Amino acid sequence: MRRLIDVPIRSREKGKVTAAKVVERRLPTNIEAKPLNLAEQRARSRWQKPLAAIIANAKAVNVGLLDRLTIGVHGPDWKMPEIYQATFNELYEATKKQIEALEIFCRVEWSD
Repeated sequence: MRRLIDVPIRSREKGKVTAAKVVERRLPTNIEAKPLNLAEQRARSRWQKPLAAIIANAKAVNVGLLDRLTIGVHGPDWKMPEIYQATFNELYEATKKQIEALEIFCRVEWSD
């Protein structure tokens, strides 16, 4: 089902406003789908992301951050660049330690 909506648009001519037709589309729906029963709702609400996926995501984010820091970032040109350099160095070292800790953590077969 499509629905047309009139949207005012400014044309290139001075001050002239015209209406354009915009087609609003909806995602296809499954007509045969039924509502979830209580057990299915409970199972869906209690589902948790696997621990391995969470760790892999954290490791990927930290590796991405380390890559960005290795390329180089620049602090603002304010009064104390020494503080910015110290903060950068701390973040860089902490990110490297975090990646190392996650790699060590992944070696163990953890279970939920």
